[in-house]
Amino acid sequence: MYNLTPTQKDLLRWFVQQVNQGHLSEEFIISRLLHGPSISGYSGTLPDMKKGAIQALHAEGLLQYEDLGNVDRCTLTGKAYEAVDNNFSAPDTSFVKHLTPLADITNLDEELKQRCLPILGAGSADSKMWDSAVNNACRVLENRLRDVGGVLDANCVGLALVNKVFTDKGTLASKFSIDAERQGYRDLYAGIVGTFRNPSAHRFVDPTPEEGGAFVVFVNLLLRKLEDLR
Repeated sequence: MYNLTPTQKDLLRWFVQQVNQGHLSEEFIISRLLHGPSISGYSGTLPDMKKGAIQALHAEGLLQYEDLGNVDRCTLTGKAYEAVDNNFSAPDTSFVKHLTPLADITNLDEELKQRCLPILGAGSADSKMWDSAVNNACRVLENRLRDVGGVLDANCVGLALVNKVFTDKGTLASKFSIDAERQGYRDLYAGIVGTFRNPSAHRFVDPTPEEGGAFVVFVNLLLRKLEDLR
């Protein structure tokens, strides 16, 4: 949304209305005199046009503005007409941060933070760093699966570990009242093992930062799902 007060929005509406009616040019000069502001070539009654309001419209990209002391040189932008036509209903893009991996690490699993983020501090654009981060994320997930699932055998890894926890006779089978959901968990974690854990454990994968970041965030979700079953 535009960060404007109602008065600032009304001022922009007035500018656009006057231009549309032919009373004002898209480019105009506001002179600040002792008796109040005036606009060159405009003879009608003017609204309140404090310098702060002009600066606010400029900050939102609605007005090009040049401060010449007692004179403000202004030009309406195309965005100004769109804002007025849409009644300032700019789309809310706050969702973007939720779609951007690692944009906000506030709620990231603590162990993931400790095991993955320091590596990336050495070069977040380096695929080799992301390879190490993904490898560590896989190990964090496997260790958590063993911990939450109550599997004491440290040598039980990969698909064998997933089956030990999520088959119909697995250690967490009693947590599910619907067998199809248990099977879904088994398939999900088994898929992670085959798709990410095994390749990362046996060879260099070197994912792109976008792929690596998405995986770390996905592992964070899988850790939460495991904690819900604890």
